Amino acid sequence: MSILSPNQNDYGDVRAEYEAIRHGIAVIDLSPAGKLRLSGKNAVQFLNGLVSNDVKSLQPGDGVLAAFPNLQGKLVALARIYNLESFLLIELDAINREKILGNLSRFVPAGEFFINDVSDQYALISLQGPRAGELLGALTAGSVSEMASYKISEKQIAQSSVFVASHNRCGETGFDLFIPSEAAPAVEEVILSRGREFGARPVGQAAFEIARIEAGIPREGVDAGEDYIILESELNDAVSYTKGCYLGQEVIARIHWRGQPAKRLRGLLVDAEQAPQRGTQLYAEDGKKVGEITSSVRSIALDRFIALAYLHRYYLNPGTQFTLKHGETELGRAELVEGPLIKR
Repeated sequence: MSILSPNQNDYGDVRAEYEAIRHGIAVIDLSPAGKLRLSGKNAVQFLNGLVSNDVKSLQPGDGVLAAFPNLQGKLVALARIYNLESFLLIELDAINREKILGNLSRFVPAGEFFINDVSDQYALISLQGPRAGELLGALTAGSVSEMASYKISEKQIAQSSVFVASHNRCGETGFDLFIPSEAAPAVEEVILSRGREFGARPVGQAAFEIARIEAGIPREGVDAGEDYIILESELNDAVSYTKGCYLGQEVIARIHWRGQPAKRLRGLLVDAEQAPQRGTQLYAEDGKKVGEITSSVRSIALDRFIALAYLHRYYLNPGTQFTLKHGETELGRAELVEGPLIKR
């Protein structure tokens, strides 16, 4: 039985797990993620009209990051969509599995396509870290290090067919492995045993959260969701401006071509006695409330608190200082940083 668990906060040593992300390989169990199989004559055309990125141009082995927007251009769900030739594989955060499955299923009777929930048929193990490509190369006797983002291919690991997709989840080289559920324990055992020489170890949510905030990557349901327009959440790679019509396109295109979002997700260095809670308000030097923190953590690399926050577009200059408040209580100070908090 595998020691990996999707609900594990840590495996006993958060700092060592963090070091695996930055210098070796983090082995992270993300199996609860939603995995939907879309097939049939009109599958591509149908999905292309619902998401923000170009699905029609995907060739077999290609993938893309895409958003399911609502009419206001706000994020309903973020998805990784892969073309596996005979079907499309849609991978979603677990919180969106039932919602998107229900939305897509409503259209099946009227179109020539089929939707199947294959979430329980595949485990999802993510390898994140600078040596992830080396380990996969050793396990599959082939190179994966040069795979572009969201490329996917079928590999053999422990005598099992595994779909390997390139996906950076926390600022390092990364790969997602879609493993048939019955083969998952054997594949995980091989990854962990062979991975020791590459610095691989199981990593829980605590270390992963530190790394992804350092990298400035928004988390659905925390830093991104239906409260925010897609471009406010810096999900620019999820949007095509040439693909044609889709739900919410008018709002997103208007913002892109005529200006910029009213607020943007940015990284902050925090000077406070503790990590500020979600919802902590940010006040500018002129006394105006200009933002709100969505997530925070103590950075291991910087040895200080850091945060992600939405800030008004007039207060986005690097180095801008803010006061942290909860109600009328001042909690500390914060400084806006340009780009990711940790640059790799």
